[in-house]
Amino acid sequence: MMPIRKLLTLAALMALGACTSTDTGRETASTPAEEPIVLMIGVDGLTADALDLFEAPNMQALAARGIRPEGMIPVMPTKTFTNFYSIATGLYPEDHGMINNRPFDRELNEGFVNPMSAQDSRWWAGEPIWITAERQGLPTSIMFWLGSEVEFAGDRPTRWTPYEHNKPYEERVEEVLAWFDGPQELRPRFAAVYFDLVDTIGHRTGANTPEVGEAVATVDRHIGDILAGLEARGLLERTNIIIVSDHGMATNPEDQVIHFDQWVDLDTVYVPEVEGRSGNGFHPFVNVYGEAEAIDAAYQALQGAHPHMRAWKRGEMPDHFRFDHPTRGPDLFILADPGWTMTARDLPMGSPWRSVGEHGYENTHPLMHAGFIAAGPAFPDGARPELFENINVYLLIACILDLEPAETEGDPAVVSALTGGRCEVE
Repeated sequence: MMPIRKLLTLAALMALGACTSTDTGRETASTPAEEPIVLMIGVDGLTADALDLFEAPNMQALAARGIRPEGMIPVMPTKTFTNFYSIATGLYPEDHGMINNRPFDRELNEGFVNPMSAQDSRWWAGEPIWITAERQGLPTSIMFWLGSEVEFAGDRPTRWTPYEHNKPYEERVEEVLAWFDGPQELRPRFAAVYFDLVDTIGHRTGANTPEVGEAVATVDRHIGDILAGLEARGLLERTNIIIVSDHGMATNPEDQVIHFDQWVDLDTVYVPEVEGRSGNGFHPFVNVYGEAEAIDAAYQALQGAHPHMRAWKRGEMPDHFRFDHPTRGPDLFILADPGWTMTARDLPMGSPWRSVGEHGYENTHPLMHAGFIAAGPAFPDGARPELFENINVYLLIACILDLEPAETEGDPAVVSALTGGRCEVE
């Protein structure tokens, strides 16, 4: 593990009392003011340019008093499970194992199935930031973050919540704030909560639609409620708020569909995306598993087959892909360009519903870049750092909380840049 050197003394940055009362009569938390808190808020599908396109007064105010980088580069493929777990662990998918939303493991000969696999430790490798914190004596509370339902060698968050997709956002906010009202030993030094709405609406309507703007406004309002609750508890000034997203979004016209099974003999290979539990659909990429002869035949047939589709064999993918997991990485990976999707013409559709907006495309494409906003004593005012990879978020949080990090693939120089030199890792 690398040694870590943390924030400049927070006591010099803040002048908070250890325990005060609000006009509601509620006693505020009594954690010493020099001990920072980190609250990470996951906003699924919040694009890097969302705050330029839509009204989001609470997030925009956070950016004004904190930082809003040009964007955050997701890992490949640009899917939700893959990226929120990379954010949590600081690892690429080739190491943490969550190579897409429903990975297939050739050694286990089975696929990831929600919700059962969410609590099956075989699928989840690495050390999430909440486990690092718990192992070093800091209580954590997590709501709906990928990997938070899993036990890691006997360790869990102090509080964790099985995923409830339809849990009202008002209840989520109330529960998050209640974490800070409990017994001192349970009050989180690291907390995280997840909101799906922006992504859900983006899939239904496409990227950057007025409906997406309404979804951004809804989530922003609830973030405002969290901020107000923290302020009422006397905690806001020493809480580092980190808002992260997992990916961007692209709109997919109905006529931009590639029937990839023209070149891939589905009788000789296994493609989880079109033959698995959900059945055939429209996808930005497909993973192909099979014997060498069948894979070679498919690969050769795909070369130059369509101007908006590319394919790579196992071991020959671009260096920045980093999802070639030993037992889950595909033997052949086929990727469409943003705005295009792939389906199997000769298989029945698993569902008549088609996503208008989609992600999962090349992570270097600007349409896939994710939003990031952070404010608090660890961050300079109004800064716009450069684009950075999301694997650096784990190390950033570890530095703020003065934790000895697990092995990650984050870059200490990025942590320094994001914090304006306030937080240094050696």
